[in-house]
Amino acid sequence: SHHGPTVGTFVTFPVRVCSSSDLVASQMGYAGDILGRNVAMVMTLSLVVVSALVSALASVGSPTAIYTVIIIARFFLGVGVGGVYPLSATKAAEDSGGSHGVNVIAAGKAFFWQTPGAMGPWLVALLFSQSDAMSPTLKWRLLLALGAVPAALVVMMTVMEMRIKAQIRESIVSAGLDVDNPAHDLTRAQRRSMESRRESRRQVRNSTDDFHDAKTWMGLLVTGGGWFLYDIAFYGVNLFGGEILSEISASDDDNVSSSAAIRNICEKQLIGLSLGIPACILTIICLQYFSSRKLQVGGFVFIGVMFIIMAACFQPLRDSAPNGLFAVYCMLLFSLNFGPNVTTYVLPAQTFPIHIRATLNGMSAALGKVGAFVGVYMFGAMAEATSYGAVMAVCAVFSVIGAVLSLRAVDCPPAHEDDDALVEPLTRNPRSNNRSQEEPFI
Repeated sequence: SHHGPTVGTFVTFPVRVCSSSDLVASQMGYAGDILGRNVAMVMTLSLVVVSALVSALASVGSPTAIYTVIIIARFFLGVGVGGVYPLSATKAAEDSGGSHGVNVIAAGKAFFWQTPGAMGPWLVALLFSQSDAMSPTLKWRLLLALGAVPAALVVMMTVMEMRIKAQIRESIVSAGLDVDNPAHDLTRAQRRSMESRRESRRQVRNSTDDFHDAKTWMGLLVTGGGWFLYDIAFYGVNLFGGEILSEISASDDDNVSSSAAIRNICEKQLIGLSLGIPACILTIICLQYFSSRKLQVGGFVFIGVMFIIMAACFQPLRDSAPNGLFAVYCMLLFSLNFGPNVTTYVLPAQTFPIHIRATLNGMSAALGKVGAFVGVYMFGAMAEATSYGAVMAVCAVFSVIGAVLSLRAVDCPPAHEDDDALVEPLTRNPRSNNRSQEEPFI
């Protein structure tokens, strides 16, 4: 039926509401500085598990009641998911780095799994579309509930890690030995992680000076601003990927009620999103030879070029060569998953000192979600008023601005795995390092 709100309204409204929930998640980064990375990670992922299950199982009654429960539950799920960004980035970078240094390769490898995760719902939807045995209600409930599984697994593994570390520490202390002595049975990563937590908790209470430092806010402007500009394009394209593909396909099918149309959209989205895997791998490789700043600047330029090509080709190819337009769309997705997709995630860990690292990483991620919020609204309103081609052109402009802003980021040396990929945050006092460092943001 075409009466009442359209399918697009029912899809985009909760997305717009829930994308704003990640703004609250910046407090999860602060919790990581106060309580420790693992404790905060368990908290935020537990919220994801509960919210996913509530959205799938507690949404009963009238359509309005079901929809209201889903929106509320997904809002809190967004808080949890948004909190994972700063915590996972900080934890991955620190667990394999020094008490101050960060391992950008480890952080990049941790971020790699976002792409398979993004492909997961489309793959499940594709599998469900092949079966007529399940009712549509069961299908969408399962699709929402399955989101709790990965988060629950990570919660269990994190709790196990916490228990193992506690047991190792207790056994060393009970033997009257020094935990920090390298001769004892602790891996270097475990010793550094313990040292990191102690220093972070000691300094976080006296971190007001850092928040009065102009360099801290300039760093946040660069890391958060770059994330903001990137997420405008990334989330705008990905959240409206189905509508863009529907426009490319020029189909008259109802994309919700037609199984054939759902399969077509899911297959194309899986093909496009799968390009994020080689793009992310290439970024991790490049991080060994180029600094995060150079990779982010080059990545924004690449994205801007692809948006310009997409804008120029959208209208001419949509009717005459839809397959060619789909190929350009895939290249756009590749560019969006290369460079800034990873560097916006790792740059905050390189930029800020350990005792405020998770907090500022969370604030950077929150600014990114503001960009996602803007991107969703921009794509919806501008596409209706003009065309997708015009939206792509505007995104190209944002990409250029992102490249210019990223020139002000810290320029840590490239990470080499044979050197443990350790990079010292440049906002620290340069006198605390033996090697000379470039002062950032001057």
